[in-house]
Amino acid sequence: LYSTAMKKIILTLLSIFFLGVAFSQVNETTIRKFNLGVGISTDIWQGLPSGMDTRTINQGAQVFGMYNHRVNESSIYFAGGIGVSTHNLYSNSYIVDIKADSIDFRAIPDNISYRRSKICLAYIDVPLEFRIKTDKQFRIAFGFKFGFKINAHTKYVGNRFSIDENGDAQPRDAVDVIEKQKDIKQIETWRYGPTFRIGYKWFNVTVYYQLSKVFKVDKGPELYPVSVGIAIIPF
Repeated sequence: LYSTAMKKIILTLLSIFFLGVAFSQVNETTIRKFNLGVGISTDIWQGLPSGMDTRTINQGAQVFGMYNHRVNESSIYFAGGIGVSTHNLYSNSYIVDIKADSIDFRAIPDNISYRRSKICLAYIDVPLEFRIKTDKQFRIAFGFKFGFKINAHTKYVGNRFSIDENGDAQPRDAVDVIEKQKDIKQIETWRYGPTFRIGYKWFNVTVYYQLSKVFKVDKGPELYPVSVGIAIIPF
């Protein structure tokens, strides 16, 4: 579902994750100071343009590593690190002209059969957070993360259609096609927002509220995701 470069990044980080798991079996200092984790989430999209409906589940994924600094031998830690995350917006809409100055979404007509129409975004993230760990292994964390866009593309799977001079989709035939459009220039390079996590031992529930909009000002709808998911942090 992702570009070749994106697959390489995720495979590299997953390799680091599993190497870290193996290494930590013999190094207790690493367990206390360095966390590696993976997570899955769904995006609840805000700021949708008129006529756009989204899927109930808009799945995303995260891989991250964080270094922990304990504050004065207390149960409070400050952590920072780096990671990769992906977001998906599955909808009933298409982009009229991806090269236009401003992105215009329109609903796919009922006479066109399709299985998938989505925007996929990927970022390199820098998360920062304060963590509280109790003696009974409950965890809570408040933080903030910044992200740098490394991928933005659309993907459509369904009947072939063309777009007329008015921007309306017109069916061409019943042949299914897979079409991708890469490098959406109207999307912001940077994103940011607060994070929250609560958990017990390895299992955590996560929330990310993006403050920045996906599209640049006046270059598209004021979309932004609220991501809710789970994360496994073994250490």
